[in-house]
Amino acid sequence: MIMLIDRINTAFNKIFSFLIICILLFMSKCFAETNKEIRVGILLGFTGLVESLTPSMADSAELAFNEVKNKDLIFKVSRADTACDNINKAINAANKLINEGVSAIIGGACPNITKEIAKSITIPNKILTITPADNSNELITLKDNDYLFRTTPSKIRGSQILADITSDRGVKKIAISYSNDEDYKKFAKSYSDALNENNVQTSIMLSHNKNSNDYSKHLSTLSAAGGDALAIISESDLGGDQIFKSILDIGMFNMFILSEGMMVQEIIDTFKDRDLKKTFGYIQGFSNLGLEKFKYLAQKSGIDPFSPYTSESYDAAAVIILSNFAKFYSENKSIIDVVFSVSNKPGVKIYPGDLNKAINILKEGKSINYEGATSVEFDKFGDTLGSFLEADFKKGKLKSKKLR
Repeated sequence: MIMLIDRINTAFNKIFSFLIICILLFMSKCFAETNKEIRVGILLGFTGLVESLTPSMADSAELAFNEVKNKDLIFKVSRADTACDNINKAINAANKLINEGVSAIIGGACPNITKEIAKSITIPNKILTITPADNSNELITLKDNDYLFRTTPSKIRGSQILADITSDRGVKKIAISYSNDEDYKKFAKSYSDALNENNVQTSIMLSHNKNSNDYSKHLSTLSAAGGDALAIISESDLGGDQIFKSILDIGMFNMFILSEGMMVQEIIDTFKDRDLKKTFGYIQGFSNLGLEKFKYLAQKSGIDPFSPYTSESYDAAAVIILSNFAKFYSENKSIIDVVFSVSNKPGVKIYPGDLNKAINILKEGKSINYEGATSVEFDKFGDTLGSFLEADFKKGKLKSKKLR
């Protein structure tokens, strides 16, 4: 009898132990499925030329990750430094992030870095990358297999907007002075082509260098070509400010068209005492509601919402967050497919501060349209169409006129 009882106890203990192991394995599996960790890298120039801008950009991106309260996916974020223009350091930093297991990267902030990292690291490794700051035209034709997106519009997009504004202002003939920089060459050509489609004639396209000791030949050639206005396609540190000052001093033109790189505070302050009432251009605009929501969130967290590319950085992070949740809840889509689906129409419009609301909508199997702070809407190249504010110079200030 005793032996029988011992056998029963032994069998019971084995069954009980087996059940405990099964329960633990089941619980572990459930925990793993409902607490999946997603690693994301923030790859920016924390040292170097843009080191004054990138901390606010990274803080803005992390603001989006900190907003998420849903525990189905846990995001772990790491920062890495490209030193802006140090290719070798940038590649090492990107490889470090890959070795840490990141599935998405926010960056870079400098044009050549983004392209080289994408070509050599992120595209071959199928890592989703969203740059919040690189507006170089070269990324449009980069064969990225749809793994590279950006939340800031390309320079080419701005040229088309500027052509529309120029045409709408009734200008019939213009001269163009552009920076001898590859991106601005393409901008000027695209701008001229778009003008031609709107029946606006280009009298001349002439490049200028920065810090030239003598612009007299350049100025006389522009003057001889003539036109209703002069378009300066440049930046203040690429010779645009010098061309602008020289022409104002001579009184050669009285109407000026400025690209975004010239519609900056430095130019406004330098020429605030000049008669620039016929000067216009554009700046990047934002969704009014989205911008207000972002401003509130950023200022509440001690972030300057007007620091360059902060809103674009928040939007880049938000798209990564929402794409991962969309993929998690659908279980049958690639991350690339869901980037387009969460960012573009149709769907419930989502703004900064609405991420948890958006996640719940995705969990219900419904569609969202992430507008964000910057009116995110991706084209087939992964470039955001963006929004632009037509602006005039009015008494030393920029006066916005129309959202484009």
